[in-house]
Amino acid sequence: MKSIQTKILLVVIAGLLVITAVVSAIAVNMTHEVMHRDADRILTNATQREAAQINDVLGDVMKSSSIMEHYAVTELSSADDLKDETFRAEYLKSAEVMFTEIALNTTDIEGFYMRLDPTLTTGTSGFYKLIQADGSLKGMALTDLTQYEQDDRRNVGWYYEAVKAGKGIWMDPYYFPGHSNQLITFAQPMYVNRQLIGVIGFDMNFNHLVTRIDEIAVYEDGYAVLLSEDETTTYNQVPEGHSHRPHTQSKVELKNGMFLQMGADYKDIQRDIHPMLSKIIWAFLVVLACAIVYTVIVTQKIVGPLKRLTAAAESLSMGVAEADFSQVPVESKDEIGTLSQVLTSTYAKIQEYTSYINALAYRDSLTGIKNSTAYTEAINELNKAIRTGNPQFGVLVADINNLKETNDRYGHDIGNELIVHTSKVLVDTFKTSAVFRIGGDEFAVLLQGEDYKQYRTLLEKLDDAYAHDFVSVCNNQVPVAVARGVALFDPNIDTVYEDVFSKADHAMYMHKEQSKTVRV
Repeated sequence: MKSIQTKILLVVIAGLLVITAVVSAIAVNMTHEVMHRDADRILTNATQREAAQINDVLGDVMKSSSIMEHYAVTELSSADDLKDETFRAEYLKSAEVMFTEIALNTTDIEGFYMRLDPTLTTGTSGFYKLIQADGSLKGMALTDLTQYEQDDRRNVGWYYEAVKAGKGIWMDPYYFPGHSNQLITFAQPMYVNRQLIGVIGFDMNFNHLVTRIDEIAVYEDGYAVLLSEDETTTYNQVPEGHSHRPHTQSKVELKNGMFLQMGADYKDIQRDIHPMLSKIIWAFLVVLACAIVYTVIVTQKIVGPLKRLTAAAESLSMGVAEADFSQVPVESKDEIGTLSQVLTSTYAKIQEYTSYINALAYRDSLTGIKNSTAYTEAINELNKAIRTGNPQFGVLVADINNLKETNDRYGHDIGNELIVHTSKVLVDTFKTSAVFRIGGDEFAVLLQGEDYKQYRTLLEKLDDAYAHDFVSVCNNQVPVAVARGVALFDPNIDTVYEDVFSKADHAMYMHKEQSKTVRV
């Protein structure tokens, strides 16, 4: 007959085996649950980061178009000025010089055009220039607008589609006859006193955009594709051997109406966690072996601690947040104490990894401030508040001037220092408001609390801080030049957060233009 001690020993050993198996399974399961829950946010953050870089290029084209449109319109007192042949010739000559300078300083531009409204001049009044590989310009023959119906998209869609929209629009990719690169056009109508005077446009090298997306690295077996506006056309191919049906994917709309979609398998995202799980399991096995040897001597002291360990394991199975380790006998100097230390350590590691995942999802890696994912969630909360009440808040939009030129001249390390300096000044100035990096060189501050009440004073403080801030490189001092704009929520006008942001973004653009005027 087996002794009571032997029976207890067998029970204890069986219990240890069960606890080790349960806790190991819980550790693996909880870690996978955390990863599955946060994988979408990680991929979304990566997609938004890549989309922001692409939008910087598209945004440069749109800003260049706005600058040219502003120049072209301000040179006219009325549309009737263009009916004078001598004035029109000088006007087009001056516009071509300005257009050339803007186009040559805008990324990926292959050509540009200005076409005047045929009701004011002739059907071929204007110019169209292609930029050659050596930087020289090649004048192209002009399509006679009077020879085609306005709904002929193939021949004159680049003109009348923009006129029909009444604003700048991106056209579908196309091949220009005699030109090897596929192009994508941003066309913008021009109005003087609400009367149409013509359309300007920039032709962008669409192949460069596709190549950027082909070069995006999405883990080991993920993919990135560019989709058309109706999401029916894929402009680049998913590499062979990569996952076509991922467990998680993220899609972000670009400024040209297309979509950047990225996808990855959960196993691919979780690849780095497998070594940690193996170490945890091996640690449990080692502790189990030690506990069995020691249990032979102290079986009578095991029953009580085992109950408390079981309770802790049960609380851990309910979730990391609900786990209660207050009664775990960590200070016990036996195998149960060792096992409880491993269990506590496992819990701490899971908490640490959860915090790490959350940091990846909500913090900008360069500046340490909140990123675009956190910004999107903040916008959703504000829109809820707008629908249910009358919140008091404002938006400050800030954009670093000449970041591209700084990167080109001094390198991206100096450009990154400008970004860090900009975020630090914003955080130091606005103490009660959330500061976000929402793009490569763009920031947003949600003004609330005391910052909302004293925003004018803080805005002056912000301008003064930037006026004296600079980054030292060699013997040069690169100024931290930032354009900013502020808008406050007005319940009589604004229905969603985006309305307030648009006003702040416009104010920022006007501040940027004023800064250029001061430099001139």
